[in-house]
Amino acid sequence: MASTRPSAALTVLAVSGTLVLSLACAANTKPAAVPAPPTAAAPAPPVSPPPQPATQTAAASPAPAPRPPAPLLGHVRRDELRVYVPWQPLFVEAYVPDESAIAAIKANADGVTVLLIVATWCPDSKREVPRFFAIMDGAGISESQLTMVGVDRSKKDAEGLAEKWGITRVPTFVFLRNGQEVGRVVERTPPGATLEAEIARLLAPKLQELRRQAGGGLPPAW
Repeated sequence: MASTRPSAALTVLAVSGTLVLSLACAANTKPAAVPAPPTAAAPAPPVSPPPQPATQTAAASPAPAPRPPAPLLGHVRRDELRVYVPWQPLFVEAYVPDESAIAAIKANADGVTVLLIVATWCPDSKREVPRFFAIMDGAGISESQLTMVGVDRSKKDAEGLAEKWGITRVPTFVFLRNGQEVGRVVERTPPGATLEAEIARLLAPKLQELRRQAGGGLPPAW
């Protein structure tokens, strides 16, 4: 019996030592970390639209057409017509009148004055008046021999000259010698004729003599 005690004692010691070591390890061992539950992904920030200009202008609407200038009324000078905007293109290409007609006008222009009733809104005036200026220059008719009057769409002027001379169509060129009418060109020339040829015909001495014999009643279509 005596021989077994030491063994038992040793066994008890060994178990005790193992228990002490186990407790010590348990005291020094950290528990396994518990994994954190998965967190929901943070929502992506909203995508901002591309920056726009501070102000957006509407599509440009076509600009309104400029209003035509007022017609020239009353006494009108030649230089006024040249700078009148709707008429400026009419003087770009100069009119070249017939030389023989110009010579006839020049030979019979002594004492001749011209009353020109014009409308700056009239297509016939736009065609014939620049031609007449070229005829004047070629025949030596001066500015002092011309009285030019602009009328409105009712063919009237403030002085009543158009009414006095019986003007119903424009342009009307009234040719006078010593204050007496010798003939006129109204609106446009006859087919095939030129303005300078008509003026030369009106101022021809033969025509003037016939008009005197007829008491001024010779028809313009002679």
